Formats: sequence, structure tokens, C-alpha cells
Amino acid sequence: MSERATRSPDPLADYARKRDFGATPEPGARVRRKRAQALSFVIQRHAARQLHYDFRLELDGVLKSWAIPKGPSDSIGVRRLAVQVEDHPLDYASFHGDIPAGQYGAGHVDIWDRGVWKSAGDPHAGLRDGRLVFDLEGGRLRGRFVLIRMKPRDGDRHDNWLLIRERTPSVSELASAVPGKGSRTAVRARSASLKTAAAGKRGNARSSRGTAPVVAGVAITNAAREVREGGGATKLDVVRYHECMAQWLLPEIANRPLALVKCPGGDFTHCFFQKHAESGSPGRTVPDSPPYVHYPKLENVIRAVQNGVFEFHTWGSRFPRIDRPDRITLDLDPDSALSWPAVREAAELVRELLDKLELTWFLKTTGGKGLHFVIPIARRYDWDEVKRFARAAAERLVSTAPKLFISTASKSTRTDRVFVDYLRNAEGATAVAAYSLRARAGLPVSMPVAWDDLKQDVRGAHFSIHSAPKWVRKRKADPWADYATTQQTLTGAMRKALGA
Repeated sequence: MSERATRSPDPLADYARKRDFGATPEPGARVRRKRAQALSFVIQRHAARQLHYDFRLELDGVLKSWAIPKGPSDSIGVRRLAVQVEDHPLDYASFHGDIPAGQYGAGHVDIWDRGVWKSAGDPHAGLRDGRLVFDLEGGRLRGRFVLIRMKPRDGDRHDNWLLIRERTPSVSELASAVPGKGSRTAVRARSASLKTAAAGKRGNARSSRGTAPVVAGVAITNAAREVREGGGATKLDVVRYHECMAQWLLPEIANRPLALVKCPGGDFTHCFFQKHAESGSPGRTVPDSPPYVHYPKLENVIRAVQNGVFEFHTWGSRFPRIDRPDRITLDLDPDSALSWPAVREAAELVRELLDKLELTWFLKTTGGKGLHFVIPIARRYDWDEVKRFARAAAERLVSTAPKLFISTASKSTRTDRVFVDYLRNAEGATAVAAYSLRARAGLPVSMPVAWDDLKQDVRGAHFSIHSAPKWVRKRKADPWADYATTQQTLTGAMRKALGA
């Protein structure tokens, strides 16, 4: 019997049935309704057995979901097959990373676009009747779209739809379509909004032609716009941060494949993750792979920031041999309720383990609630070897302090513990770069620190866009000064000590 014919009253029953939440980092099956907020959408690039794009619309506390083999098109009239799949939880809108082999949908997931959507009519009736018309406001896709359900054929296991980009109606068309007084009022408001937006665009154009500041050869538009939750920082402040920190940031990112966190308009609620270079932007290719994001120059970084990038995440390997990692990252990700003394205790135990293994390590904050221990290694091991070593180290920490550490990704078992995330050491996985900003309240910074710096709580925005440049100028020594010249071997004795 088809899945189309056996929908459960529990909208997330199919989602939960297909997943082992003890093995996959995907969020649990929880229906969650938000209060008086715009409905969100997300599009995720899913490199599973076959590459496709997952299109998800928030409705009734879940994400209505379709798999689009060729991805959505922004060209008017172009049709894309959209196969309806099981509803997903709202928390899935922020999910990106690797679904382990052997699990449903195994492969890598990136956030390709996200934003808000609004139905042109009753969305429930549209889904029921097989014609859902709606508008998207995202980082990539903006305008009118329609989902049309196709006539079922024998053997179809899912409902097949077509996603079509339509021409967005003009204000006059909207007015003629809604003759009622209330509707005319809505149209007048919409008209005013469109006129304001048009005026803003004209103003931006004048700014870029005339008075827009130029940094590293890049004209910065909307320079005075404040970043929401940025602690008073403007877009130009974000640009200037990257300019003044370039001598430290560029060595961290210049020769590595990158992933980017983009937040259009400086709105942290609409950020998305980009892992591959867009057409016309700097990239570097290797055989049998899409182009990787590659920013070897300050101009590349500033242009990315001008276009909405806030975070830079790096692979654990460098060009041209990205198949040979040159570092191990042990990511300490504590439960948000865990006190700083407990986090420091966890760091002490990691330090003790690495010192016993005679491995030189370097420490940095994440700009969030955790810490990264980064271990430079010689480029002679493949990804499986490095991941296996990192996993063995994580499991040794768990066996040493089982009430403090956990090495599985399940959020339900992390209460009062520190998750040692060794999956940062898989091929294609990334970790936030040292000196990168974070798209969070206060614009924190992932900052290299010395061990003695852990005497105080350095989590969150302790280092921020405002304080980090001052900190770097005043520090007596760079705690990562020897990083670039450190290359270590993972000896047989180390492996034996960890059981790797």
C-alpha cells in the first residue's frame, strides 16, 4: 500500500518511524507551534544517494516537505517535480550536517535557502485541493510560486507535485482581484510597502554610485544599517572588523575549503549555510566534485561580507590535497545549563589526555557555549583514519568521566554533560574558523586562547566584534604562534593507548 494512502493522524509518525535518534543527529519528532510569527520555509541541499533539494513549508507546527530532484528554479514558468514526503519537525529547519551511513537519508545536508512564506489563500484548502499558491521571501528565492498536485499513477508511493515559479502580481492586479473594502485597505498597505521598498532600492543604488564606502576594492551598500542583535554594530562595522583582523583571519581560511553562514539583511533568524561556490563567485574545483568556496584574498572576504556572510567555517584539510586532513578538532559542546567550572573541568580532562599522548594542542573558544581543542597533524592520513582516532579519543574521555562526557549526538542524553563532537573530523565536515564572527546576539568571535585564559568564563560574547580587536592588540603573545609549524604523527603507541 502506498505511503500516500496511509498517512497517520500523528503528523510526525512517519518521520519518527524511519529514524533511529540514538544514531542520527537529526532533531526528534516534536510538533511545536509558534505564536504570532510569520511562517518559515527552508530549502536544504541533500547529498544523499542521489543529490536533491528538500523544500519545506511551516504549517500547523510541522514542516510540510517535498523532495525536488533538480532543485527549485527562480525562472518564471519553469516546472520542477516535487515529491511530497513525510512531515518534518520545525527544528529540522536549522539542521545541517551529516546523516550517518546506514541511516535513512544518509548523506550531507546543507541549508541552501531559508526565509518566510505566505499563502495567497487558505493553505489548508490549497493542500487539500492540490493547488497551493504562495509567496517566498528568502535569501535566494523571492516572489510567487505555486505547487500543483499531479494526477496519481499506478505504483506511486508518494504524491507528486509540480513546483512552478510564477510572475508576482502587480499592485493593480491585486487591487482588481479584491473588490471588498477591507481588501482595498490591504492593497493600499501593500502598495505603500512596495513603494517604500522601491525607494529604498533607488537609495541603495545612489549610495553605491556615490557615497558608499569602499573597502578592499568593494563598495559597501547599506553601510549604516544596524545588525539586528549586533550590539549596536552596523554593516560597515562588520566589514571593518574583517579588514582589521585580516592578518589573523586570512591564514586560517585562505587555503582551505570553506562553508559560509549567510544572514541576508543582517537578520539572524533567516541565516542559511552555504557549502559550495555559487556561479560567478570565487571557488576551486577538484575532480568529480562541485566547486568549493575558496577565499585566498581579503577582497574575497570583504565581498562575501558585503553579500551577507557572517561566519566562515573551514575543512580540516588544505588545497590541493583535501583528501589528507592536517588537523584534528575535538569540539566540546556542553549542555547550555552546564556551569563554567564544569566546562573547565571537562577541558582539564581533555588537556590531560592529550598531554599523556604527547600531542601538542591549541585551544580556542567557539563564540558559543563550547571550546575547540585543535591538534595539527602531518598530512599523511586519510579521513577515516583521522576520524577513527578522534572517535577513540572521545570514547576514552567518556569512559574516564561518564557523568561528564558523552560522545553520541542525541540531544536527549546530553543533560548536564559535554558532548565531545568527533564528527568534525569527517570528510566535508567543518568547524568555525579562528577569528570568525558568529551570527548570534552580540556578534561573538571564535578566539584562540591560552590555557590561563580559562580562569574566567570565555564563552559566548566574552570575545566579540567590539572587544576582540582590542584583545588581540593587547595580548602579550599569540597562543597559536607555533600552530603553522607544528606537524605531528599519530603513532602506533598513541593508537594502542586509545584502542584506535
